[in-house]
Amino acid sequence: MSILAIIGFGLMIVLVLLLLKNAYTPNVIFVMLPTIAALLCGTTFIQLGQFVTDGLKAILSTATLMIFAIMFFSIMKEAGVFKVIVNFILGFLNNSVRSVLIITIMIAAICSFDGNAYATILVTVPAMLPIYDLMKIDRRALFLCIAIGVGATGVTPWGGSLLRAVAVTHADPIVLYRSLIPIQGVIVVLGLITAHFLAKREVKKGAGATDEEFDSFKENGEEKHAEVQNKIIKRKGLLVYNFLLVIITIALLIIGKIPGHYLFMLAVAIALPLNYPDAKEAQKKIKEYSVTAMPVMVTFLSIGAFLGIMQGTKMFNEMVQVIVSLFPVSFGPHIYLVVAAFSVPLVIAMGSDAFYFALLPLIAGIGDQFGVTAHEVTYALLITEQIGLLLSPAIPATYLGLGMLNIDIGDHLRYSFLWVWGISVTVLVAAVVAGFIPL
Repeated sequence: MSILAIIGFGLMIVLVLLLLKNAYTPNVIFVMLPTIAALLCGTTFIQLGQFVTDGLKAILSTATLMIFAIMFFSIMKEAGVFKVIVNFILGFLNNSVRSVLIITIMIAAICSFDGNAYATILVTVPAMLPIYDLMKIDRRALFLCIAIGVGATGVTPWGGSLLRAVAVTHADPIVLYRSLIPIQGVIVVLGLITAHFLAKREVKKGAGATDEEFDSFKENGEEKHAEVQNKIIKRKGLLVYNFLLVIITIALLIIGKIPGHYLFMLAVAIALPLNYPDAKEAQKKIKEYSVTAMPVMVTFLSIGAFLGIMQGTKMFNEMVQVIVSLFPVSFGPHIYLVVAAFSVPLVIAMGSDAFYFALLPLIAGIGDQFGVTAHEVTYALLITEQIGLLLSPAIPATYLGLGMLNIDIGDHLRYSFLWVWGISVTVLVAAVVAGFIPL
C-alpha cells in the first residue's frame, strides 16, 4: 500500500469521526484535514492552490444553482404557494386512518420539494398532529409518513442530498434529476402501499374517531382554512402569477434547454420584483435569504477545496486501487449496488455528510475502475439513502421532528426502520428492473 493511500485512509477515518461527533464546523474540517494530509505527502502550497482552484471550478455552476434556488423557493414559500396547496389537500381528509396517513405523505412530499427537511417538518407536524391525536394514531406513524414524503421528493437539484452528491461526483444535477423523477413516483406509490398496511395495523391497535368527533374537528379546520384563504384572496392575482412562475420554472428545468444555474437566476430576477416591487424591501429580503444560503454555500465551497486536493494529490486514486484489489474482478461492477442496498443503515450510522463526502467518492472511484459511470453510482445511492434521512441520529432535522412529536430516537427507529429499509431496497430493485440502473 502506497504512502498516499495510507494517509488518505487515515484522513477519511478522522474526517468521519469528526463529522459524526460534530467536533467542529464542517467547512474548517474540509479545508484543514486535506491540507495537512497533502503537506504530509510532500505537496507544496503552490500545488495546493492549483488543486483548490480546480476543485472550485468544478462546482461553480452547481453552487450558483443552489444559492439562487434557495432564494427562489424562499420567495415562493412566503408568497403562500405551498400553503395553499397544503390547505387544498387537507380538504380531502375523511374519517379514515388510511386517509390521514396518505394525506400526511402527500403534504410532506409537496413541502419537501423545496429540499428543506426542516420546513417540511414545521409545516406537516402542526397541520396533522391534532388529527393524529384525535384519532389515537401513533405519533411515530406521523414521523414515518413524513420520512417517506421527504424520501420521495427531497432529492431536487437544490436539495441537500443531491447537492452533496454532485459536489463529490461532478454529475450533472439537472440530467440526474430528470432521470430521478420516475423513481420518485415509484417511492410515492410504495409510500401509499405502506400507508395502507400501516393503517390496518393502527386500526387493530384502536386508532379511529367517531363521526361526530371527526365532523367537529373538520368544521373547526375549515374555519381556519377560510381565514387563510381570506388573507390570500387579497393577493389572488399575485398568487396566480407565482404559481405560473413555479410551474414554468420547473417545466424548463425538466426540459433542460436552459442551464439550471441560469434558469434560477432568471426566476429570482422575475420573482423578486413581482413580490417585492419596493427596492429597499427587496434588498432586505435578499439579506434574509442569505442567512439561510450562506452557511450552506460556505460548506459547499469547502467541499470543492477538499475534493480538489484529494483528486489533485491522487490520494483518491490510490485509495480506490487498494479497495479494488480486495474484490474479485467479477464482483467489482456491482459493489455500488451492495452499498446502495445498505444505504438506510449506513446513513443512520454515518449521517448524510459522512455518507456523501467520505463514502460516495470512494464508491464512485471504484465504479469508474469497472466502467460504472458517476451518474449511475450517484443515482443508486441517492434513491436509496434519501428515504432514510429522517431516521438518522446524525441529522439535526430528525431531532426537530422528535421534539415536536415528543418521541425518542429509539422508539422512532424501532417503529420505522424496517418499513423504510424495505422501501429503499424495493426502489433499488425497481430501478434495476426498469433499466435506470444497469446490471
